[in-house]
Amino acid sequence: MNNTTKQITNDFIENRDIIKKTLKFESQYIIPVAANEFCAAGVKADAEKLSECKKIIKKNSGFASYLKGNILPVFAAKLSVADDIEAQFNKVTEMYAILKEHYKKSEYLALFATFLAEKTTVEKAENIAERGRTLYNMMKKEHPFLTSNEDSIMSGFMAFSEKDDKQLIDETEKCYDLLRKKFSDKNAVQTVSHILAIADGTAEEKVERVCRMYDMFKDAGRKFGKHYELSSLAAISVIDADEKELVDTVIEIDGILDGQKGYGAFSIDKKTRLMHASMLTADLYDDPENTQAAVSASALAAIAAQEAAMCAAIAASAAANSANYS
Repeated sequence: MNNTTKQITNDFIENRDIIKKTLKFESQYIIPVAANEFCAAGVKADAEKLSECKKIIKKNSGFASYLKGNILPVFAAKLSVADDIEAQFNKVTEMYAILKEHYKKSEYLALFATFLAEKTTVEKAENIAERGRTLYNMMKKEHPFLTSNEDSIMSGFMAFSEKDDKQLIDETEKCYDLLRKKFSDKNAVQTVSHILAIADGTAEEKVERVCRMYDMFKDAGRKFGKHYELSSLAAISVIDADEKELVDTVIEIDGILDGQKGYGAFSIDKKTRLMHASMLTADLYDDPENTQAAVSASALAAIAAQEAAMCAAIAASAAANSANYS
């Protein structure tokens, strides 16, 4: 671990509040994901830099670009911790342009472009995008009605794996079949299967660990949601640490969040709060010095936990907007 539960949770709340004051009118579901960017980087949110980054994104992104849509707070946070804001923005837009040649445009693809810019070079991005699209097509063949835009993120990260394409898809399918015995949401199970496929170990071992940890949370009175939230559980399950230690850490952070403004009865619900606690737990175990593999266990956990929270936030924002216009 590279931090303490109390410190990272307090930092998270402080960062969230700075973002709320600086980037007004943004989704309450997406702001916590942006706040996590600063926790992962180990720095405090800077209001002035955030404002500057928002202006850069708004001014330089194309008309109706997904880069300035729901993901804007997360994108701005990522830019504000970069050494060179302008250079990083340009790198993300280059990555997004490459990805759009292989995938359909979406908020999920824009989000993946910001991750990709942190993990590789523009020169290598073409091969990753091409392989990612091949994996996406293989996913689509196995599950034509389940596979959609949000799967572009995990297909992209699967492209970093040293496992061959067939091995990745075969492991995904084994995990999927095993997980379906316990969880009914096929879409959530598919995403969890993608995360587990990248990680080391047999399908049986990885699925059993997820199921054990799910039951441990349930026994402790912290029942994980069975939809988008499951991806966060899968994320922490791939961390190379004792299961009870991981569960206890999430529960401790969840307990601290429970007493914070914004996590009450009429705000973010318990299942989302637990997902945020998992996201922060993944940060604690991430090793930023390990640059050898974009999908090392710790890096995969941090990426997957944040991706899960962001996908849930995008879905929640879409649902809220739909309700407002109905």
